[in-house]
Amino acid sequence: MDKNKKTKKTEKGKGYGLFAAAFVVAAGVFAVMTYMQKEALSDFEKKDIYVACESVPRGAVMDETNIGRYVVLKSVDAGCIPEGAITDDRELIGLSPLYSVSEGTILTSSMFTVRDEVLNAMDEPVLAGFRADDLSRAVSGVLRAGDLIDIYSSDPETGKSILLCKNAFIEKGYDSSGNEVTGDSAAVMFNIYLEYSEAEMFYEGVKNGSIYVVKECG
Repeated sequence: MDKNKKTKKTEKGKGYGLFAAAFVVAAGVFAVMTYMQKEALSDFEKKDIYVACESVPRGAVMDETNIGRYVVLKSVDAGCIPEGAITDDRELIGLSPLYSVSEGTILTSSMFTVRDEVLNAMDEPVLAGFRADDLSRAVSGVLRAGDLIDIYSSDPETGKSILLCKNAFIEKGYDSSGNEVTGDSAAVMFNIYLEYSEAEMFYEGVKNGSIYVVKECG
């Protein structure tokens, strides 16, 4: 009788032990699954950043009047966000893209530069202007704000090309009514920054109708 009791007691103890072991294993599995779930959810964490809502032309200066045209706030997966992503559109004010930025691109600080850096590289910048009609030859492609151009003149007697201005910076382009042109639209009038020492030769070329420009690609 006592022997049977001891056997039952031993079996009962083993049962408790197995139960405790199963509980520990289950708790461990639950902890691992909870951790994995948190990790998986973190992969889909959203963050608000700015993307280009239309193509931003190289050199276009971002300001309060046009920034809403070019950028929009968008919520994206945190794991897809590159370093330096723009999270505050005020960071873009006064900046210009170093190259044309395609629609839908996540904007980062490395894509932009300060327009003043271009002017600071000049010794004595002045603002000049010309019309598309002033060109003796059309440039290949459309000129836009922010483009860098080289301006040449053709000698009417020899036909020899003379470089008048190197790295002239197109500040803005305008349509025939004098409205500023943005995006892919073609402008017919342009304001450009060039060196003071080049201005006289530039306007001499405009007067003679012998200038043409070469657009620098970037």
